[in-house]
Amino acid sequence: MKKYISFCHRAAAAIVCFLLLFSVFLTGTERFQIELYGGISFINPKDFNLLSKAEQKYNDIYFIQRLRHFEGYFVNDFPKIKETIPAGFRIRYKVSEKLSFSLGLEGFIQKKEISLEGSFGYSSTTSENHIKKYDPFRLGLSGYAVMGGVHFRLPVGSKTDIEIGAAAGWAKADFDFSSNWSYTASYQGTEVSYDSVDGGVLEGDGTGNGFAAQAVLRFNRMLGRNFGFFVETACTYCRMKSIEGSGREARIGIPEENSWEGIWGIKREEIHVLWGDADVSVPTNYWGDWTLSQHDRDFVLDLSGFRLSLGICIRL
Repeated sequence: MKKYISFCHRAAAAIVCFLLLFSVFLTGTERFQIELYGGISFINPKDFNLLSKAEQKYNDIYFIQRLRHFEGYFVNDFPKIKETIPAGFRIRYKVSEKLSFSLGLEGFIQKKEISLEGSFGYSSTTSENHIKKYDPFRLGLSGYAVMGGVHFRLPVGSKTDIEIGAAAGWAKADFDFSSNWSYTASYQGTEVSYDSVDGGVLEGDGTGNGFAAQAVLRFNRMLGRNFGFFVETACTYCRMKSIEGSGREARIGIPEENSWEGIWGIKREEIHVLWGDADVSVPTNYWGDWTLSQHDRDFVLDLSGFRLSLGICIRL
């Protein structure tokens, strides 16, 4: 949470300083326009969402495949990031009635946090019950981008026009995840009974940067001489590699905490079950106790997707 608050403070401070710096210069030129906007961006960061998919598959293997004949499962699903909430501003310079250039700064943020619980067991001559909880399991994304663009205006009325445009620049993003889990097992037989408890915390984060580009289509409507609104759609491309970060793991009954730094990748773990092998693709930056052959590929933070935004414009 501290990371998200710090990010919001930095983004807000940057916007305020930028506007104060240029407000005096822009006033009265009749060629500049300020735009403020926000919306939703639909994305599918597959490698990042593998954190949830891998945890789910581990549970499938343990409770369903390895411990056969168990009944029960989690009451809800592991979270995935499928959208972000972007917001930002642009300064535009009108070259002609149809052509303009822009420079913009925007930020985005998203967090998915959920508590999960599953109960598994069977009854015959013995009674056995397993309960696993995640409280919470969290995925978080945040970042910002600086982009320059070119826009071509197609008038469709005295105060209405349609624009096509493109923008490109540089983006930086941070992510983090946390798995706070506990596991209890109870066994009652005719002669033997026992209870066991396990649990721990696994956390990690990553930072990357890379090229970003957008193709834009939008509708503009002026409500007065110097004020109006717009609806904008955009297809965005942004794929970041060489993601670096830290991680830590703490377990019940183990006094020392394990922590590390490293570059994120996708590891392939092969787990033996009664009737074959099961593969799990694990995103991680911890490479201890793993062999080089298990490094399947590089981790990619893919923020590409489709965006829908609503904004206001002020002509100066």
